[in-house]
Amino acid sequence: MVLWPVFSEDDFELRLRAALERRDAARSLRELFDALTEQPPSRQRDARMALVALALAEHGGGKGAERWFVTGYSYARTSRDPEVRARAERLRERFGSWW
Repeated sequence: MVLWPVFSEDDFELRLRAALERRDAARSLRELFDALTEQPPSRQRDARMALVALALAEHGGGKGAERWFVTGYSYARTSRDPEVRARAERLRERFGSWW
């Protein structure tokens, strides 16, 4: 039997905020993204994965920023969450050269 670890809304927000505040934010965000992949697929999970991937694109920098942006944008679309989608679109305008 598989038990899926599910984050409550408050727990996810706290983990995301804590990851962003750490000195090694990119590593912490990747760990959070990996933990989310352990959850069963759902719109809520996709929205959270989008938020983390978009945060990695913004704060992680480096060579992987474009990949994280594309990943986050894709998850934002599949989640159909209007707030997450709007955030992805704002970031798309900022990094428009990637398209």
